[in-house]
Amino acid sequence: MNRKIKKLDTTIKKIWIEDVADDYDRNLILNEDTLKNVLYFYLRTCFEKTPELEDFCIFTECTHYGFSALNYTPDMVVVDTKTDKIVAIFELKYKSRNCHHVENLVYYDFHKLKDYKDTLDTVHSDCQYYIAAITLGEFDRANWLDGRSKWAKGKVAELIAYEPDGVIDFLVIPHNE
Repeated sequence: MNRKIKKLDTTIKKIWIEDVADDYDRNLILNEDTLKNVLYFYLRTCFEKTPELEDFCIFTECTHYGFSALNYTPDMVVVDTKTDKIVAIFELKYKSRNCHHVENLVYYDFHKLKDYKDTLDTVHSDCQYYIAAITLGEFDRANWLDGRSKWAKGKVAELIAYEPDGVIDFLVIPHNE
């Protein structure tokens, strides 16, 4: 991972743990769209303030860069305007306690991330993939991927918020090994 991508990755994880968690605590995240808005805002702010990241641009529901070949578009992508390469792809999920198929919906987003990687990785090889999921209600584990997901190694980070024991917990689970 080059220096710029590493800085972006660190920035994304910091935004999740600090800014998104804080906005959630202040009741500013109501659904998936406001989660997308919050992430976009903090990323854009960091891009404008950090010289290393100033060449990055954010697109939501992107249909360019090869996504038209797939049956779906990512919730958000970050592109390096100097190289015209995708450097980050996000799938977002926000599900309340009343949603009974949270697991299926989150796993479907992981399926999309795998398709993005399989389809685009030869052209956008430095791309990192993120699932940002706020899943309210108690689940038996914090992370969604397990060791059998070899495609995720070194490429995917789970940005997770869940409620063990009724208290929301924001975590970053990188799949580096």
